[in-house]
Formats: sequence, C-alpha cells, structure tokens
Amino acid sequence: MRLIFLIVLIFVTANASAVIHKRTEYFLDLELSKKTFLITCSGGPQDDNSILSFHLMDGDTYYNFYYRRVRTVKDCHKLKIEYMDMLKEHDTVRIVANHPTESEMSVSEAKAESAPFNKARKIIFGPFIRLQTGNKCKAYFSKDCDLPKNYWGGVNPET
Repeated sequence: MRLIFLIVLIFVTANASAVIHKRTEYFLDLELSKKTFLITCSGGPQDDNSILSFHLMDGDTYYNFYYRRVRTVKDCHKLKIEYMDMLKEHDTVRIVANHPTESEMSVSEAKAESAPFNKARKIIFGPFIRLQTGNKCKAYFSKDCDLPKNYWGGVNPET
C-alpha cells in the first residue's frame, strides 16, 4: 500500500502544474518547480547593457518575466548569482510580475527560444516584481518583499 501511495505521489508531483496564488488583469503570483526555471542576462561580454530575465515553463505555457531597466552585463550576472543562491536548497520558485500579457507563441518566436521553452504554445510575460522561496525574498524594489504589506507590488488590487 505504501509503495502504491509513493508511486502516485511521484506521478502527481512530476506532473504538477503551476500553483497560481493570485492572478488578475494586472498581477500574477505563481509557484513552479525550479526544474524548468532559468535566469538569463541578455548580451555578451562585448555588450555594455543587459536585461535580467526569468524563464519558467509549465506544460505548454512559457512564463518570461524581466527587469524593468537595463543593467551592465557585470551587474546582471551578479544579480543572477544572488537569485540562484536563494534557490539552492529549494525545489520550487515563487515569482510575481505585474501587467502579465498572454499570447500564442508563433513558430518564429518558438524557434528563437532554447529548450524547453521552444515547445511552448503560449507565452505570458511581464515586468518582474519579486522572487520568493522558503523564507527568502528578493524584489526589484526591496519594499515589495515587505509582506503582506506590499504583496501587490505597487499594483492596485481589483475590487
């Protein structure tokens, strides 16, 4: 009996989808396995500027949340390391964005992405608010980690 329970638990966990904690027209708070989580810095060593982006995949949905302004490539990589260090001992990542935009992925958009993101049928993207895992939080604006006071990250909740 325990073996059956364990097999079912593993199957359910492996196929678990995103947990949407809150979604409105202007706000998205979701939690996913970090197995399909990636942080990137656009550009390369020859570039002066870079955009920090967070990439997550859930089924056929690709989530892409990004910093609101460019950073130097060096600063972007430093931030990337800080975020990844937060996640070391955790299996899930909780990420919040504002003004999420949802659209179907075109063939050309999918081809431009790396695996597994190139398999997506739809993309949801928007400006990054914060990343949380366990009891750790790091936000674009540090005050947005003052929870629950600043849960909405500057977005007016719908009434």
